[in-house]
Amino acid sequence: MGVSVLILLAVVWAVVLVPPYLRHRGEARPGSSVTSFRQGLDVLGRSAPPSVASGAHFTPVRGSAPLGPGAPRGRAAVRKRRRDVLLTLAGVAGFTFLLAVAFGGTAILLNLVADAALVGYVYLLVQLRKLAAEQAQKVRYLPAPAPSQPRLVTVRRSASG
Repeated sequence: MGVSVLILLAVVWAVVLVPPYLRHRGEARPGSSVTSFRQGLDVLGRSAPPSVASGAHFTPVRGSAPLGPGAPRGRAAVRKRRRDVLLTLAGVAGFTFLLAVAFGGTAILLNLVADAALVGYVYLLVQLRKLAAEQAQKVRYLPAPAPSQPRLVTVRRSASG
């Protein structure tokens, strides 16, 4: 009975941790320097507010290489990454709790460390949300400058030429 519980816990552990690990390995593969440069420009173009990105001073690169098949972009990527970390920490805390209940001893200490990491991460998320709400309340972007109209240039020819 004790061995089957350990096998079940190992399977749960693998289900929680293997997909984020494989996803991270797929994103970490290096590409060519041109692709990396285009990706960096694409990120800059998406990070600027719409009024600034469409202005005359900054134009994002259109048609640059995508980050990868099905890769989320911008705020959605940040939310997904934070959710993945939160679920992973919750899974580790739950797994170590089951180990602590089953075995006691040092597993209890391991569970306390996992719980502290989970609580610390949740605290960090709350602080980031408060900071984002404060910035949204205080920061206002200036409107984009109106596009200038092209001026007609009159060419004068002299008769002495």
